[in-house]
Amino acid sequence: MTLRSLLCTILACSLLGTADAQNLTFGSREARSVPEWLNKITIYELWLNAFSRQGTLKGAIPGLTRIADLGASVIYLGPIAKRSSQPHASPYNIADYNAVDPQYGTEADLHEFIDAAHKLNLKVMLDIVYYHTAPDGVMMHDPDELVHTATGKIARGFWPQPLPDYHNPQARKYLIDSLVHWVRDFKADGFRCDVGAGVPVDFWEEARRALDKVNPDVILLSEADRPDDQLHAFDISYNFQGYLTLRSVIRDGEPAIKYRENWEETKNIMPHGARILRFSDNHDWQRAVLEFGEKGALAAATLNFTLDGIPFIYNGQEIGNPQPTHWISSDPIEWPHRSDANDNDQPKQTLAEFKKLFAMRAKYPALTSGDLIWINTTEPDSVLSFLRKKGEQEIFVIINLSNRNKHVTIDLPVMDYYSVENLLKEGKTWFQLYSGRVSADLGAYESVVGKRIPLAPLKK
Repeated sequence: MTLRSLLCTILACSLLGTADAQNLTFGSREARSVPEWLNKITIYELWLNAFSRQGTLKGAIPGLTRIADLGASVIYLGPIAKRSSQPHASPYNIADYNAVDPQYGTEADLHEFIDAAHKLNLKVMLDIVYYHTAPDGVMMHDPDELVHTATGKIARGFWPQPLPDYHNPQARKYLIDSLVHWVRDFKADGFRCDVGAGVPVDFWEEARRALDKVNPDVILLSEADRPDDQLHAFDISYNFQGYLTLRSVIRDGEPAIKYRENWEETKNIMPHGARILRFSDNHDWQRAVLEFGEKGALAAATLNFTLDGIPFIYNGQEIGNPQPTHWISSDPIEWPHRSDANDNDQPKQTLAEFKKLFAMRAKYPALTSGDLIWINTTEPDSVLSFLRKKGEQEIFVIINLSNRNKHVTIDLPVMDYYSVENLLKEGKTWFQLYSGRVSADLGAYESVVGKRIPLAPLKK
């Protein structure tokens, strides 16, 4: 875990604890309304140092077709703003919020990248870093825009870097104007807001109002699970506790029921209708295939694509790539080529499974806007089961999150759910009628995802 992800996790835990302590009833309030298309998006994080051999914006453009073919709809582009000139500066150490870092290319390259993505019906979100700024950055030109200690010195934050002073109107204006600049002048479609809870929520609400005047469809993703973020500002929030719980179940053998309990806790704390990011891999964490193994990583992804919320994957996850994130140097992913003679190698097999997940979610409204109903099982330590329902459409999900074979009985009447049309493999799954309840034999990390087959009318 990086220091950045550690702080986000600490912030998430403290915020949830504060909500409980103050008896804040965010769960009874409504999240801001969004257009229906936003509930259907899937997000693909593109890390330039890994995505192409060049490690640049221009070098990434040919690979955009690969993202579109996968079925993703939104690209979240890792930070491309000009970073600090200090040695080994992280791309999250921003010196100039309105300039493209030369390592990644030019403004013309960013225009070309976004235009190419739009032609493929892909939206592009930029990664912004407003919790702190660089010690040699533009904001240092006016020290009054930065937080100071009691002795008058420039304060430093968690990493440690200078902190913008959100009580200063000029600091707020500079940062909001930067957001508007990327949307107005480059046609960016949104922002992933790094350490979103490290910035006052009223700033994000002011930023939302300014952005709405330029493009009301801008997507704001908060890298936090602060409950009030989605009341008026953000569209989507991270779910750090959900990820950590999932990791503890698959990697460490904790009971699977803990994930359901975390889902229920989050549902009670977040505003009604809040959209939660479902991820098992990103640049801050060890790769999913290393944390969970190949089968466990696919089980985690299957869960994320069938739960409510917004599925998210990190570049290379779709081929089971194990390479760690390199923050400065280039380390390109070895992408499988369509012309390769062997279509049965592991990367291509994993890619085929992810394409099924994307296609399934795009096809069935129950998975994007349907209700989620948890179903009890006889193996709560290993197996999760739930229904996704919208109108007459029902998707039945059973996932074994353990590395052991399991015979499980699901608390659904088998006479009503005796067969499903499989959505991730060929054919149907039939359940035995004799037990009165649905029962199944599942291999390690195996899942059943199927559409309920309605009763057919009697033929005369």
